[in-house]
Amino acid sequence: MATKTDFIRSPQAYLPLGAQLGLLALPRRCEFVIKHTGPAPQRVLDVGCATGYIAKILMDRGHELLGIELNARMAAEARARGVEVLEHNVEEPFPIEDECIDVVHSCEIIEHLFDTEGYLNELHRVLVPNGVLILSTPNLNSLANRFRVPLGLPLPMWGAFPNDRHGGHVRVFNKAKIVQLLERTGFNAEIITGINQTRFAWVLNYLPTWSELILIKAVRV
Repeated sequence: MATKTDFIRSPQAYLPLGAQLGLLALPRRCEFVIKHTGPAPQRVLDVGCATGYIAKILMDRGHELLGIELNARMAAEARARGVEVLEHNVEEPFPIEDECIDVVHSCEIIEHLFDTEGYLNELHRVLVPNGVLILSTPNLNSLANRFRVPLGLPLPMWGAFPNDRHGGHVRVFNKAKIVQLLERTGFNAEIITGINQTRFAWVLNYLPTWSELILIKAVRV
């Protein structure tokens, strides 16, 4: 029986090119990250940096990047793009000094973790006062899920076994729960919006409680 760490390190956890580009192409995501990272140069920590696509975009804009990635193949590809990468399990304390990071990018990571409160406490520790956390996670209460549940359909964001689609997700969030968790760990959620890929996206993006993904800019307080 494989542990979660074993799975993340295995070839099964490698994100194929199509999946990586799909995450990169999520509507409004890159624009949100670039805008709220702020003017260069910022010291940015990209947690779960995969092969470094987001990190490279920010580096090209003059920011100083450090990535964290446990999958060795993806870490190697990120380094090939010029990203400095720590191969480290994000559910363990980071080998990073206190208050040395200006911005943390942590998109589609928190739903994979057991100790979500401990993880956010660690991000709080490494961020400078008033440092920015850019975070996103799937929304349990999305419009589509509100139809799936009464019909008895499976929810595609949560798989039943490791190599099921999204089978690495171990936590579920809605807007209220992620805001509560941020407040418990010393963050103020300043901006909350949605990411959607449906024909109703132009409305749902401004209704994060109904959106597919919740996208947040939070500030360390």
